[in-house]
Amino acid sequence: MKQKLLLICFLSIISLSVNAQRLGIKAGISLAKANYEYTGTSISTSNLVGFQGGLIGEIPISEDLFLNSGVLFIQKGTKFSLMGLNVKFPINSIEIPLNLAYKYDMGGLKLFGQIGPYLGVGLSAKMEGGGEVETIDFGSEIDQMKRIDIGANFGGGIEINKVQLGISYGLGLTNLSNDSDESLKNGALSISLGVMFGE
Repeated sequence: MKQKLLLICFLSIISLSVNAQRLGIKAGISLAKANYEYTGTSISTSNLVGFQGGLIGEIPISEDLFLNSGVLFIQKGTKFSLMGLNVKFPINSIEIPLNLAYKYDMGGLKLFGQIGPYLGVGLSAKMEGGGEVETIDFGSEIDQMKRIDIGANFGGGIEINKVQLGISYGLGLTNLSNDSDESLKNGALSISLGVMFGE
C-alpha cells in the first residue's frame, strides 16, 4: 500500500513538472548535516558540501500563489567523527519537491517564500574513512539503508526577471537505517540559482 501511494505521489509530481507553465533549470550547493544517533546517543555531525541541480517547473494558482516542483539530483549525507576516525557519509539522491510558494512583488524584483513536502529516491551511498571506502546498498537488511526518503522543504529567496536566487532547508522525516539501534535522518541547507524559461 505504501509503495502504491509513493508511486501515485511520484507520478502526480512528475505530471505537474511536465505541465508546468514555466520550466527552468536550477543548480547550487548543498550543506548536508544528517541527524545521526546510535544506541540512543546523538553523534556529533558536521556539514558535508555537495552539489544539487536539475529541472524545475511552476504553475500559478493566483497572482501571488504558485505550485512548483522539479526533478533534482542532490548530494546529502553528513560527516562525523567516531572513536577518533573521521568519516564522510555522502548520499546521492533524486529529489522531487512539491512546494506552495508565495511571491511579493516589490517592483523590479520579487521576494518569495515556499514550503512543501519532498520525495527522495536514493541512488548511491558510501562511507569513507581511514583510507577505506564502503559502499552502502539499499534494501531492507540490517546492513542496508532505505532508498525512499520523505521530508519537508522550507525556503525563500528573490526573483529578478527570470532569475531566482534561493535558500532552502530540507528536513528529512524518514529514518533511513534498518538497524533498530541506529537512526539516520537527512538534513540539508541548499543555496541555488535558477533560471526560468517562458512567461
